[in-house]
Amino acid sequence: MHARLRAMMPAVKTILAGLGVGGALPLAVTVHDQWQAHIDRNRIMNRVIHSAFHAAKPEVEIPRKHVQAQISGLLDLADRSPLLIWGNHQSGKSFAVFKACREAGFHQGIVHVKLDSDKEVAGERLRQQLGAPGHVEVEEALKQAAKTLGRVPIIILEIARQVSEMKVLASCSGLAKMLGYDAELAKVIVLACSASMALSFDADAREVRCQIASLNEEECEQPEAGAFFAERVPLFGMLPQAQQFLQHHGGDAAVEHKAELLHLSGGNVGKLEELAKNLKTQPIEQVRQEALGEQEQEILRFLGIDAHGGFDGTKAAKEVARCVADAPFHQCVRSKDFMARFTSKHLAQAVKAQGGHCIYVKATTKADERFCAASPSVHALLREMAPALETDEKPKQAQTGGLWF
Repeated sequence: MHARLRAMMPAVKTILAGLGVGGALPLAVTVHDQWQAHIDRNRIMNRVIHSAFHAAKPEVEIPRKHVQAQISGLLDLADRSPLLIWGNHQSGKSFAVFKACREAGFHQGIVHVKLDSDKEVAGERLRQQLGAPGHVEVEEALKQAAKTLGRVPIIILEIARQVSEMKVLASCSGLAKMLGYDAELAKVIVLACSASMALSFDADAREVRCQIASLNEEECEQPEAGAFFAERVPLFGMLPQAQQFLQHHGGDAAVEHKAELLHLSGGNVGKLEELAKNLKTQPIEQVRQEALGEQEQEILRFLGIDAHGGFDGTKAAKEVARCVADAPFHQCVRSKDFMARFTSKHLAQAVKAQGGHCIYVKATTKADERFCAASPSVHALLREMAPALETDEKPKQAQTGGLWF
């Protein structure tokens, strides 16, 4: 812009001279524009520097030391690879990143961009949030902020679970690679709830992936004193972490039926909280039947995937369900057994589209992706249905709640 103004200056001076105006006015205009541009650059840079990331601490936290250690280890600003963190809603992604940043001493210079709708574009949303006129100014602000911070800024792109448009994901992938890996202007972290989003994320294979799995049995049995509750409730701090969580959300009934709630939820923290809260107003029998009813509906929707085009055109929902039923619950089924026909990404996308969340993709590592039942109760239902899944004959009614196949 300033170059164009300088090129125009002789013509402007000629016009102004003809009007009897001296050369001071154009010079003043040029100086003013340059001063305003300087102010704008500093404003955008300061917005980067003073940005901070906050994540609310759960009412009762179930500490997951191995998860926290993993994320803290991946928060390496010298590694320009984008970091993708994904897991179920309420699995603790945001709070784990918040704690990792605090432990590393990163209190500022963290720009949190939340993408809430299918119309969002990551780069444009970042530009708007920083109040920058263009993307060149965004890059310049990140570069200047790094000099003040003594490190590269951190950009957190959070994809809300209701987002389904893959263009949103593509914009995150592109921005993460461009600002993080290529230009090395920021450490880019992407948070996702949806497996279909996470498995479709691709920063030209430059990213590092971290899936936060559901709670396991060992985590549910570990006692860890909670100072707040230990001071107020006798012996509360001596309870296992999961029992502290259940006691808070569902009272004595939730603690009494802990094993069944874990059986129904599969260690999904959000689902575990929901079931515990239901026990405040409903007997365990009703909570159990409603949960199984929902799981039956999800299984039906999963099997219905074939009627809606299957997994990228491959109709194999019944086959996958049968294989998951036949395998031990914790072992699951290797996705590579189906790789010649469809990928884990195709399954995750179909599951999200149809709402058949009874089977999910477990991807502890990219090389070992597996298809797993969402909970032991879902696995038990699938095992009951296994004979019906072998043939096209109409099966008998499932004993656990009236499911027909």
